[in-house]
Amino acid sequence: MFPADMPPSDQFRTAELPAQWQGELRAWHEKYFPEMSEVLDAAKWERFYPRIPLPLTTCVFAEPEGFSSYAARVVGAVPATGDLSNRVWKAEQMPDAQFMTALKVIRAQASTELGSIQQHRLVYQRLDHGLLTGLDREIAEGIHRTDPTGTQLDAISFSKKRVCVEELRHHIQMAGVLMLDETFDTPRWGHHFATEVLEELFAMRPGEHVLDAFNIEFQSLLDTSTFLALIDRVGKYQLEMQHHFIYGPMATSMPWMRWHEESYHLAAGEKLLRAIAVAAVRDGGNFGVEEVQKTINLWYARGLEMFGSELGGDLVKGVFKTLKNGEAQEYYIDEVRGKLREINLAMVAAKCGVTREEAQPILARLQAGEPVRGMTQEDVLFLPDRRFFRIRGLREYGSYANPGALTPGVGYVYLPYDVKGNLLSERGHPIDRAAYVDYLRTVLPERYLSSRHFQFVKDEFIFNEKWGAPEQVAPLPS
Repeated sequence: MFPADMPPSDQFRTAELPAQWQGELRAWHEKYFPEMSEVLDAAKWERFYPRIPLPLTTCVFAEPEGFSSYAARVVGAVPATGDLSNRVWKAEQMPDAQFMTALKVIRAQASTELGSIQQHRLVYQRLDHGLLTGLDREIAEGIHRTDPTGTQLDAISFSKKRVCVEELRHHIQMAGVLMLDETFDTPRWGHHFATEVLEELFAMRPGEHVLDAFNIEFQSLLDTSTFLALIDRVGKYQLEMQHHFIYGPMATSMPWMRWHEESYHLAAGEKLLRAIAVAAVRDGGNFGVEEVQKTINLWYARGLEMFGSELGGDLVKGVFKTLKNGEAQEYYIDEVRGKLREINLAMVAAKCGVTREEAQPILARLQAGEPVRGMTQEDVLFLPDRRFFRIRGLREYGSYANPGALTPGVGYVYLPYDVKGNLLSERGHPIDRAAYVDYLRTVLPERYLSSRHFQFVKDEFIFNEKWGAPEQVAPLPS
């Protein structure tokens, strides 16, 4: 079905999916990703990525002797992370609780890869057919107006398709983890779990995936670039932490995905997001820095939730991951803050005509609220507070509780925090739900406000009466 290119290293081995699942995969990509063959065309690939091998489309597992060198580099690594001697190599050897946790992680990861492809194609199809309108047209024209030697639209489109091929291979990898070990499908509690999971995943339509971030429609180049820079960065952390996975085939799946594929996704997103931000601050298009900031506000909140509850992870650390949820999230927050700083420095340098080094003191003064050389604080980007627009995952305890509850239990979730982390309140109580929606309309992209996902947030969380009317029961955290 796919070319069985060997990885350029004897530290890896490849494996093909069973024929049945290759057929299922073919049917899926013909429906949702028919452009796959373009990326695997050697001549087209060479045009955009000379001297880089074609993407792989098989399962790739690290050999034990090569695995440790990759595992030593991951976030939170300890000596045991690179030691495969205590791993489980057959699913049937895992106790029920471990088996179900492993299945849950694999299912979520496999779902994200298919969902991501369904999102990206919404943008690259418009690029291919010359149908850029509204914000997309402004972005494209803005980039070229401020940087005549900048990336061409066909290169941007091909880059998105490359990402999709690699995302599909990530799904192939997860399918291989399930199906190349027949004991993952051996009946347990009357279920053939591997088969049921793959059938469910191939049936998922856009908007039906496991994690919220993969159910939000891409509506512009700004969405796709911010997604790659922020959401794929969460994926990087998950792949690194899962080098410690107790199930050996899952652990040895991580090095190729993390170090040979995911890095490109991050770089592609950062490069395009930086170009868009620079064009905005230089008035390259009709959109401005505010539009970029609103898009960051949207995607950053979803990225934070992909780590799970900040109090969780005690049972997975050292068994499935290297870190607990909150520990990993703190690394992520610091890294995203650093990436935004780099984008801000590029914006200041471009606007003021200075070097990156000269831009540093200018940026510091701008962030302190001082106007400098025609720029103000509104001309640079900031990281939203981690409490803003969160619907899942935050602390299970908190300063608020529902009436009649014996313990605090609301935390920050469903509470009206603004982008700076201030609780929006009136007469000592959180503002009402309709008022919070009105506020969100001022800090989220207009294109998102009419989306299926925003309607879901309103129906299931903001206006869902099962969450009650929380009352303050403890001092607010700083």
